[in-house]
Formats: sequence, structure tokens, C-alpha cells
Amino acid sequence: MRFNRLVIFCAIILIGSSTLLAQRKGEGPYFKVADIPYAKLAKEPRLNALDVYMPKKGSKSPVIIWVHGGLWAFGDKSDVGIKPTLFTEKGYIFISINHRLSPDIKHPGHMQDVAHALVWVYNNIVHYSGDPEKIFLMGYASGAQMSVMITVNQKYLDEAKGSLDMIKGVISIDGLGFDVAKIVPDNNNKVKDWCLDTFGLTEREWQEASPVTHIKPGIKVPPIFLAYSGVQTPTESDALNLARKFKDSGVSIQVKSYAKKNSLSIHREFGKEGDPVGQDVLVFLQDCLRKL
Repeated sequence: MRFNRLVIFCAIILIGSSTLLAQRKGEGPYFKVADIPYAKLAKEPRLNALDVYMPKKGSKSPVIIWVHGGLWAFGDKSDVGIKPTLFTEKGYIFISINHRLSPDIKHPGHMQDVAHALVWVYNNIVHYSGDPEKIFLMGYASGAQMSVMITVNQKYLDEAKGSLDMIKGVISIDGLGFDVAKIVPDNNNKVKDWCLDTFGLTEREWQEASPVTHIKPGIKVPPIFLAYSGVQTPTESDALNLARKFKDSGVSIQVKSYAKKNSLSIHREFGKEGDPVGQDVLVFLQDCLRKL
């Protein structure tokens, strides 16, 4: 028997789960379950928590995990704009995660958190009427770097008792930090300070923390969509450098340029009517789902 999401939602409430205390009803086309713990790695529990936005109808929905930006030091899972509305209206479950922040935590703590969140979603999303075999990872800025990193360096998923097979596609929105060794000397003092706080002081540490370092010939990765803003921007350089590295290793990925966007508008306008970034991401997702 198939239950719609309203029935499942009511059933969860009847169970009396403590994670539903922050539930907010009637927010657009979805139900929201807030502050669900996915791990116990952080001193502050909220930094290892996630929010689930569930469409009000449907079952076995595909799932998007959103990793916020903030130069590894700032940001919060609440910074989602209208993305939950865009995706839940299309039948997706949208999940936004928190992770530990620098300088309280250094690399690879952020990556470990993303990996644990992914494994939690894979193991538990069926209870929210999601399909664990249709999980996509999407991040913005530093969140994009983390999303790519756990895809090309599988040790984080291995440590979290997961596997790369859990990810059916990766979406990078204006990612920064694919080559940390390059961006540290190229940026202003404040950005450099944040990077040093996150990744350490040596080039060896920067190289290890860079996704480009871990892309080798024959690497197997899920489909990847790279979106970047502006022209001759740091994120353009980072995206094209990453794309070349994949190409040289025999991996084909999608790369999209949005010349009229900047690093703020590509995030804030995502999901608005007529916004090309959101529409291109939906096309990418549908293409991935058709191939499953």
C-alpha cells in the first residue's frame, strides 16, 4: 500500500519522535522537520544537525542534500532561499545540513561531517518517504568544494561507513577551493587567513585538501554539474581548472557559465521564476534520474 506524505507525517508525529519538536507546519508546498541530529562529532549539537523539507504528496522521492557556503567558517543550514519550494514542488525532498566551522575545526572535520550527513540520509530517508537510491549532493561556494571533495576522495565516506554508490549526482554552485594551493596565495589577506585557519599553513596540507589532487586517471565518480558566475572570476578559474583535471583523467562533466551572475546572485536568485541556474539544475537531475 502506498501512503501519501501527509499520512506518513501524521504517523511520525504519533510516534512522538523528539526530533519533531521544531516542526513547522504549512510552509509552502512542504512539511519541514528541523534540527535532526545526524552525528555527534560537534561540541554544539546544532552543527551536526539537518533540516528535511518534504513534499506534501508523493512517495519514494528523490533527495537533494544541500551544503551551505561560508568559506568553511560561516553559514547555516537555514540559508536556503527559496530552494526548498523549487525542489519540493518538483517532487524532491530537500535536505539542508550544518557542519562544524573553522577555526574551531580544521580540515578534514568539515568533510567528515558532510560524509556522516550523507550516510545518515541514506540510512534514514525512507522514514521520510525518500528513496535512498536517488540521493544527490549539492553545495554552494565552500559547500560545493566539500561536495566534490567527498566524491573524489572516498576515505571520508569509508570512515563514515558509507560508499560512493550512495551519491547519484553532484551539483557545484560557484564552488571555491578545488585547488587550495592556488587560491591561498591568489587571494586577499582575509580570505587567506580563513583558508589558513581551515587547511593549515603548509602547501602539503593545501594539496591534500584540494579535490584536484585526488582526481587520477580511471577515477570513477557520479555525474557532476559545475556552475560558476561572472567572467574572469576566481570561481570561473577554479571551475575550469577542475573541469580540465577531470577531462585529463577521462571523466566528462557538465560545466555551465552564468556571465550575468555574481557569487551572491547565483545563490540568492536560485529557484526564482525564469532563473536559468535552477532550471539547468533540474534538467541535470532529470537526466541523471532517467539513467538510473
